[in-house]
Amino acid sequence: MRHQRLPPSHLLLVLLVMGIWGTNFVFMRWAVDLVPPMTFATLRFATISLTLLLFVARPAVPIRLLLGYGLFSFFAQFALLFGAIAVGMPAGLASLVIQSQVFFTLLFAVFWTQERPHPIQLLGVGVGIAGIVAVAVDVGQYSSMLGFVMTIAAAASWASGNMFIKAMGQTAAVPMVTWGSLVAAAALLPLSLILEGTAGWQQVWHHLIEPTPIFWLCLLINAYGASLIGYSGWSWLLRRHAASQVAPFTLLVPVFGLGSAALFLGETISPGKWLGIALVFIGLGLTQAKPGRSDHTR
Repeated sequence: MRHQRLPPSHLLLVLLVMGIWGTNFVFMRWAVDLVPPMTFATLRFATISLTLLLFVARPAVPIRLLLGYGLFSFFAQFALLFGAIAVGMPAGLASLVIQSQVFFTLLFAVFWTQERPHPIQLLGVGVGIAGIVAVAVDVGQYSSMLGFVMTIAAAASWASGNMFIKAMGQTAAVPMVTWGSLVAAAALLPLSLILEGTAGWQQVWHHLIEPTPIFWLCLLINAYGASLIGYSGWSWLLRRHAASQVAPFTLLVPVFGLGSAALFLGETISPGKWLGIALVFIGLGLTQAKPGRSDHTR
């Protein structure tokens, strides 16, 4: 695909998506302070699917691809990510570590789609992994190592979901997100009941009968902002521009995430994490060096 400068409207859209995805980590933090993580994750995807299902036909793709997309991109990724934040993973740092999905996507593509990454991209993977290790060493001293491991697992799940997105080709974004959300909600509901019992849903009911503005704000931004607008907008951009042209904008996700977490949550970055963060940014930049690679992100 020939590279052309993004029109101003397209540039505004990609900046909107990156801003929503990055700042949403703050709303995820606030959400799990109000409602148990699996319950809120269930509510996030049920809100999308139940409000749009009657108006959006099921994508014309094999059911196994739709199930794989919903289970990996939404169910597993967000069960792990919400859980990580709930056990103490800082929201801003989570917005950075989850970007390791780029490295997993490159590696998975080698085995699942026979893509051959450029040597510079492989160098980027190595640099990025070194950065993740540096962050992990520091996290082990100051934050939740369990949360860090869960965030890495969430990134791997997201990358697995990307393989199903590739397999579905040019499927329209809104139907894919709507029906994938239904799959995720159906899988998350029993998990929330097993792990959190009915207490989480009693808290949801409390927020329904005595409306809490911050709860509704978190739900609307997670469901319609991060999931529906974010994923649909990103897919729309990828169908119109080379992935290598728009993918580098994902580097803005942790910029918005770390910045908003510092502003609204008072999170600080310890000196030991800065080296790791710098290496991750360098690694992500190197993975974007060769045109023609497709990525899908938050």
